[in-house]
Amino acid sequence: MAFAEEAERELIRLMVENRHGAFSKIEKSHQGETMVMKFLDILEKPTSPKHIAESLNLSSARIAVLLGSLEKKGQIVRNMDPNDRRRINVTLTECGKKQANTEKKKMSDKVIAVFNQMGEEDTKKFVELITKFIDYSHKLPVKEEGDQ
Repeated sequence: MAFAEEAERELIRLMVENRHGAFSKIEKSHQGETMVMKFLDILEKPTSPKHIAESLNLSSARIAVLLGSLEKKGQIVRNMDPNDRRRINVTLTECGKKQANTEKKKMSDKVIAVFNQMGEEDTKKFVELITKFIDYSHKLPVKEEGDQ
């Protein structure tokens, strides 16, 4: 077996064994309300539910449920676009911004704790290698769903 296949097997094994472990302890927002709030906080401007769905790779139905829940909690508001009455804009409220920042701080503290345990040299290697991995993955051809 070639090195790439062995590495892929090991990576998949680690991901499966740790799907409820390492990464979920660091980041719990996978596809939920926290992820939407963090996205809106980073964006810093009103946007459409469609843009949120496309950016986060979620269905419009899932976004509708999440936005409804966030609106009930007072963390977002949905308003009609003043330039196009057919469009709805979603904006974080002050309460939502505070919650997003709290969640970002929690995640940041956990990542920093892991990096402190790894040490400076291993952390630099990790960041360098994950950056390469992401760069190479972006160079792969995009296959549409259903392509062989």
